[in-house]
Amino acid sequence: MLGHGAKVKFIAFAMVLALVSSFIPAARVEASEGVVLSAKSFRNELDITTVHIGSDVTEITSGAFRNLIRLRSITVSDNNPYYASYSNCLYDKDMTVLLCFPAALSGAVIPASVVSIGENALYGVPDGLKEEIRNVIHAQAAGNLMEWEVPGSHFIHTEYGIKWRKEDGTLIQPDTELKKLVAAVLDNCTTSGMSQEKQLESCFNYFVNSFAYQREMDVPIGNWTGAYAEAMLKDGSGNCYKYAAAFGYIARGLGYETRVCSGTVRASTGGRTGHAWVEIKMSDKWYVFDPEMQDAKGSGYYKVTYDSYPAGPIERSASWVIEY
Repeated sequence: MLGHGAKVKFIAFAMVLALVSSFIPAARVEASEGVVLSAKSFRNELDITTVHIGSDVTEITSGAFRNLIRLRSITVSDNNPYYASYSNCLYDKDMTVLLCFPAALSGAVIPASVVSIGENALYGVPDGLKEEIRNVIHAQAAGNLMEWEVPGSHFIHTEYGIKWRKEDGTLIQPDTELKKLVAAVLDNCTTSGMSQEKQLESCFNYFVNSFAYQREMDVPIGNWTGAYAEAMLKDGSGNCYKYAAAFGYIARGLGYETRVCSGTVRASTGGRTGHAWVEIKMSDKWYVFDPEMQDAKGSGYYKVTYDSYPAGPIERSASWVIEY
């Protein structure tokens, strides 16, 4: 279950839910003194439930905790330069690699920075929970691509400004008015050092905070998304259709598969009202992003599902695939 957004700062964690739990007697060992930890380090301590890694531990082999079937917590000294712990699990210092999910731990919170799993890291973990951990980290890895790793056509930062990268990798100047307007947004709120998903988050915040709602009674027809996006980015204000179109082209410009959708949502005065929003595909799953509602309500409309959409039920009647 991935966390949902707040207006300015977004929760960057994924919860791995507990599938099993059982009573395990308490025991504890502390490792330090410049040792290399391996399976031999614990061969006579198989009932250990808690391990604390001291500041002087320099290496932990991949099989160090394989025989500790009762282990449910690993903590690490803040002063250790090589390893870190979070929510009872062991990671490398940069919190990018899961090194050990204790076999008897029934659930944990995995930081969004974690994008790979070390050898034997899930040894002894029940199959259902193991699969859930793998799915979470796989999804996070897909969301942590840097812009030069993102496949297909999209914008990219260069020393000469924002360029459009074509499908074949060729870099060209933004060659339409809409591309130029989107490139200007990306130049204002993203950098080449951000992951693709971080760029998306930054653009969403920037868009919500920099553009204003303007009530308009027309409902667009035909191939309207490009014209509405261009008008929103030029004027700085518009209705929900213009919000959705403009953010849809921003998301597509970052390399995401994107759709702009129209339909109805629950009206604040009762009944239902027409509305438009964006769907973005992330790790083989489509999520709802609603910048106009985020602007109006303050939070809760970044990367949600139809089931978790705060103003639900939200009902889609039509969608338009976004392409430049």
